[in-house]
Amino acid sequence: MARLIIISLLMASLINLSGCVSSHQEKKPQGNQQIMTLQAEAEQAYKMARLDQAESLYLQVLASVPNYAPGWFRLGNIYTRTGRHNAAVAAYMRCLELEPANQKAWYNMSLVRIKQSTQVLTSANKQGDQNSPVGRQIQALLHALNTIQSQTHKPSLPSEQAAR
Repeated sequence: MARLIIISLLMASLINLSGCVSSHQEKKPQGNQQIMTLQAEAEQAYKMARLDQAESLYLQVLASVPNYAPGWFRLGNIYTRTGRHNAAVAAYMRCLELEPANQKAWYNMSLVRIKQSTQVLTSANKQGDQNSPVGRQIQALLHALNTIQSQTHKPSLPSEQAAR
């Protein structure tokens, strides 16, 4: 009789455990679906230039899927567009850790670094003697960086696009 009770209890426990496992498996796709929905909403907000909303949504996606390189790339773009250059560089670096061959991330990070350098040189140009050798070097480098930035923001001509 005691054996029958023990066997019955074991069977009931196994049935309970198998019920837990199957209900856990059912929730997994719902979690993935939720993340996919968040990502789609984040992308839509990004495309509509609702950057605060896009940032919040991408951060939620990345909290669940921290190795999602496109999310880090978009976050870098959001930070760049909102003037948070250090955060942008960190996001691009994370993207590049995950996708080292992502040339867009390398390029965007270099543009952010140029902006940071321009800000530093602008501050330096306001200090000290602008006619000193270093003052002239600062001005020359600042001029070169401003020229580079103006060239990277020019719309390309259709013939240039075809050549790319």
